[in-house]
Amino acid sequence: MKRGLFNTLKMHALYKTLLRFFGMYAPFESLRIAMYRKAGIKIGKVSGFGGGVFLDAAEDPSEDSSITIGDDVLLAGFVHVLSHSCVVYGLLENEGYSPVVIKRGARIAYNVTILRGVTIGENAIIGAGFVVTADIPPNCVAVGVPAKPIRFFKPPE
Repeated sequence: MKRGLFNTLKMHALYKTLLRFFGMYAPFESLRIAMYRKAGIKIGKVSGFGGGVFLDAAEDPSEDSSITIGDDVLLAGFVHVLSHSCVVYGLLENEGYSPVVIKRGARIAYNVTILRGVTIGENAIIGAGFVVTADIPPNCVAVGVPAKPIRFFKPPE
C-alpha cells in the first residue's frame, strides 16, 4: 500500500515538473500562464509574462510552499522565482520551503532571480539582472545584488 502511494506522489511530482517545463518554453504568453497555473502556481491577471520565466515551486503539496503572483504584475523574460533553497531535489533532508509573493502592480525586469521567502510589495520595480534575497517594500525601485530599495515614489491613483 505504501509503495503505491509513493509511486502516485512521484508521478504527481513528475507531472508538475513537466507542466513547469512546458510553461517555461511555451511559445505563447497565455499558454505559459496556463501551464504554470495547472502546476499549482497562483497567477492573477498579469500585464506581461515573458519567455523563459522559471517559476519553481516546491513539490510539497502544502499551501506554504507556493508562488503567488498578483494582478497587473509584469514579469520580463528569463525571471527565475524559487520557493525552496535546493535546486537539485533530494540532496538535502530539509530543503527549506518558503512562499514567494509578488503583489499587485509589481514590475520585474529582465533576468531577475527571486529567492525563497521573499515578498515583493505592490507597485515595486526590480531592476534588470539583480537578485532579490529579502522583502522589497511597496512603491519603490530596487536594484543591486542583493536588491535593495534606492528610491520610493507615490503609488499610482
